[in-house]
Amino acid sequence: MDFFKTLYGESREFFEERKCGNTAYEIAHQPLMWRAFGDLLMEMKPRINGFMDGVGCLRDVRLILTGAGSSGFVGRVVAGFAAQALGIHGEAIHTTDIVSAPDMCFPAGTADRKTLLISFARSGNSPESVGAVQIARKKIKDLYEIAIVCDGHSKLAKISRESANGLVLVMPEGTNDKGFAMTSSVSTMILAGFAVMCRNEIDKISEGIKILSDTVTQSYFVDAVNAARECAAWGFERAWYLGSGPLSALVREGALKMMELTNGRVVAGFNAATEFRHGPKTVINPKTLTVHFISNNPFTAQYDLDLFNELYGQRDGNKVVALRNAATPLKSDLTVLYPAAEYGILADVAVGLKGLVFMQLLSMFTSLTLGVTTDNPSPSGLVNRVVQGVTVYPC
Repeated sequence: MDFFKTLYGESREFFEERKCGNTAYEIAHQPLMWRAFGDLLMEMKPRINGFMDGVGCLRDVRLILTGAGSSGFVGRVVAGFAAQALGIHGEAIHTTDIVSAPDMCFPAGTADRKTLLISFARSGNSPESVGAVQIARKKIKDLYEIAIVCDGHSKLAKISRESANGLVLVMPEGTNDKGFAMTSSVSTMILAGFAVMCRNEIDKISEGIKILSDTVTQSYFVDAVNAARECAAWGFERAWYLGSGPLSALVREGALKMMELTNGRVVAGFNAATEFRHGPKTVINPKTLTVHFISNNPFTAQYDLDLFNELYGQRDGNKVVALRNAATPLKSDLTVLYPAAEYGILADVAVGLKGLVFMQLLSMFTSLTLGVTTDNPSPSGLVNRVVQGVTVYPC
């Protein structure tokens, strides 16, 4: 059976001819990577629990989740979902902030506080990834480190293994995306970060991951493909992503994917739903698409739906898309449904990953529509798969 033909309705050659083969494959194989991670998680469980026993209660330590670009958004997503699920407070601080303003991120009064630094990285070779850990070691006396990486041979993995208080968790083979944009790396690291934060629920999380993998493969993915392809054909020039709570971090990733894969030809941005009226709403014109990621939390969803209905009622050539559950009917230009009843503690994460898959597909199909070489959208080298040109200065 042709993997591409089954999921996309097009052959692998169709995507490879358009220099989109890696991206298309890596978006589509995410459920397989999730299932592989679900199995791997059970093998990792003793190491995770042994390490976390040494850290102690997460409510008693300073918890920092870090990464650069998409990996930084992973930290924000995991922090939000863990707070929602367990009431654990984590600070999401990008490595780019740590290296450029270390005294802001590690003020003098925090030096004696036990700290757990969780780093997320696809390549693990960006200067900021390594620099942030080295700075934390200088600034924090009692530091514990976890590196969640897709390349076990990376510089970040290497320095983390050298730490007496370090743990390296390597994601399954295949998550170190060959395409320019991070896709399967992002979604799998989200699952890993959430599992670490909720380590007493690892068995349930592993089972939930398998259910998520099956449901996305069997039904959701093809529906998302059809919706994304239809949406990409609308010819929008601006794309704005709106979400609340933990989803506010995921819509950042959605906007970044659109900018990356269209090489900036679609101007993309993001806001929390309640923030959008405070100025950013001026982005709307007849060539604007707004993607509204409606929360699975009924209280938060009230705010998302208020804004959605407002924009839908005011539209003047612009398009309005909803990602939501099937609770009540909703008028929209296009709706993508994400049923989430069967996932238990993983429910909100499952919602997030379903929405993320749609946003990745939307970016890919928009890139194809514009004739951009999706696997390498910036052939001039203006931007690169692994960031270049960064000097990390000693502090």
